[in-house]
Amino acid sequence: MSFSRTTTSSKGPSSVSRPTDRPTVGVIVPAMNSSDFIDQALGSVAMQTRPVDRIVVVDDCSDDDTVRRVERWSGVLPLTLVRNSRRLGVWGARGTGIERLDTDLVCQLDGDDAFLPHHVEAMCDAYDAGPGLISPRPLTWTGRGPFVPGTYTKGRLPLPGDQLVQLLAQNYVVVGALYSRALYDKVGGFRKIAYGEEWDLWLRLVAAGAVVSKPADPSYVYRVRASSYAGGFARNEAETEVLGRFLAETRDPRLRRAVKIALLQRTGTDGLPEAHDPLAAPGVDAAVLARAGIGRDHLVYVRRDPDLGWVLAGRDESTGGPATAVIADDGRLVLRMTGGGNDYEVTFVEDELLRRDTSSLRDVLRC
Repeated sequence: MSFSRTTTSSKGPSSVSRPTDRPTVGVIVPAMNSSDFIDQALGSVAMQTRPVDRIVVVDDCSDDDTVRRVERWSGVLPLTLVRNSRRLGVWGARGTGIERLDTDLVCQLDGDDAFLPHHVEAMCDAYDAGPGLISPRPLTWTGRGPFVPGTYTKGRLPLPGDQLVQLLAQNYVVVGALYSRALYDKVGGFRKIAYGEEWDLWLRLVAAGAVVSKPADPSYVYRVRASSYAGGFARNEAETEVLGRFLAETRDPRLRRAVKIALLQRTGTDGLPEAHDPLAAPGVDAAVLARAGIGRDHLVYVRRDPDLGWVLAGRDESTGGPATAVIADDGRLVLRMTGGGNDYEVTFVEDELLRRDTSSLRDVLRC
């Protein structure tokens, strides 16, 4: 990572009165052409009922007046401004910001989002109650009108033993999360990735033992806007990079199975890393085809997968439409989907933990 200039205000952590045994908390703010929003973001940090010990804003080569606006807050906040000499993207800006933090805890804030006044206090209280990965409860905002609660089916978190598998199925941790700097360093920090760098980090934090929890009340304001960075991606395809990387790094059979089912739910058989074998089609037992609901003459994809069993795709015998199925080696139906392209509908999944939640927060925010 590279940066050309750093500006640090004289209002440092020592000016904040706090108990000596309380973990210090720092905020990182990646910003690129954020002049329309950055004052609201930084103003929301200045209004916290629990003041932060450090805030690092990373300007990722803005060509508007983001830097000038940030510099105006240097007398109000314990602020460090880092200006990248080349554009690194969100993953690099976040990582650069954390490199410059000297606090026990890291709290994320995007340059177009905001905190409610009790956010830092609520997040730190949740961390005190259960150290791990703290996901805020969000409100959404278009920039006009009232805040809207983020209503989604994973408002209740999965049980700790199920959290990693469900996190592979769907990212349910909100971007403005809080976590330990020590654990962040242990898992290797942010990695270069085009889309979903925070999801990639959450997966590694939870795999390392972090338990996800939430404060009781909403406190993070997520701004919904058409020109956001994430809006430039075809989400289903973009998420396969995170899943593919996790798959390459785990040998756990249960997790490999979960990743592959997550890939299938996003891009069908195109998401699986190994190519199919047309020569395997004659070897498919009639009972497997019957369970899949795909006739032998209508098969377009067949593979004997070491983690899943039989993976088949073709034409549904009853409707004639496209269908995909996974049949375990013992004959159980594991997954069945209809549709194709960017519109797969799961009609059956053996383990509900593996079902992608199409009404989750991220889908609500992307609609």
